[in-house]
Amino acid sequence: MRFLLFVALGFILGLASISSAGSPQDLGREPALRENFYGVKIRGQRVWIVGYYGTILCSDDRGASWRIQPAETKEALFRVDFSSDKKGWIVGAYGTLLGTDDGGQGWKLLQSKTKEHLLGLAFLDETTGWVVGSGGTILHTQDGGLSWTNQSLGEDIILNSVAFVSPDRGWVVGEFGVIYQTKNGGKSWIKQKSPIEVSFASGESRNLFALLFLDAQDGWTLGLDGVILKTTRNAEQWEIARQQSLASNATKENHLFSATQWNGALWAVGERGTVLHLEKNSGEWRKRKLRAPPLSLNDIDFVADGFGLIVGNRGLVLRTEDGGKQWHPLPVLLQGNRPATNQVR
Repeated sequence: MRFLLFVALGFILGLASISSAGSPQDLGREPALRENFYGVKIRGQRVWIVGYYGTILCSDDRGASWRIQPAETKEALFRVDFSSDKKGWIVGAYGTLLGTDDGGQGWKLLQSKTKEHLLGLAFLDETTGWVVGSGGTILHTQDGGLSWTNQSLGEDIILNSVAFVSPDRGWVVGEFGVIYQTKNGGKSWIKQKSPIEVSFASGESRNLFALLFLDAQDGWTLGLDGVILKTTRNAEQWEIARQQSLASNATKENHLFSATQWNGALWAVGERGTVLHLEKNSGEWRKRKLRAPPLSLNDIDFVADGFGLIVGNRGLVLRTEDGGKQWHPLPVLLQGNRPATNQVR
């Protein structure tokens, strides 16, 4: 099944992860304490985390305490984005789209009109956004998610991430290492030459999982086996910035699932606890060793003052207050409860 490929992305989900996560009865009691977290978003003091079995966690104090927000779904939730303190969206499995206009006090199901798995989203403001997923799915809204226009590729291909730098110009990346760009707001998509792209017939895997654009010229995408590509020539071309060594005795690189930037430095996270860091004005991505178990790290986010979070499988949350110099496991404390005992200390 093609869904098995999606899950193997290491993005994370994995049918095996779903089936072994626990019974619905167990999950219903304490979903925040044991499940895989796939997405995180920080705005000021507030944080949202989304994950398996419709889990949405919100903190008003940078993770000191958490509460569960009602989701109206039990599907896996993969990414969360907010354009303001009140307006936010979440994407998930089987066409799940959620929206809120009150900071998540109430999340409403939005009509995506698809059963494809929705894996990435990007909003420029409170009205204009895009969602991508399996089956070449690309959806576009200009009214904050009330209605969606289908701008899909018409190809049976998994798209994992989307980024826009203006209402007209954007990119999507995904399965087989493909990269597409648009210069007219998604009305048409043009394939860019990807230095790692392979054909379906080749039987090879060259998936790209995440996109990060600092501006209209400076873009990055990353994925399977630790590969990282960067843009050249005003983002019209891509080159390899990092890839696994071809030497026979080379250690296999771990897949990378998410990237972000803070204060000019770039960060990437992935499977088996992988954290990479690219300092400002540096050309080399360096591995960071964290005091954390070798679990998949699925998303990372920062805010301007250096506060950041990484979320991963089995309820793992890592926190920094100094721009990533130090990371510490953060126990998930639901309001009125003691810290989760399954967190690494």
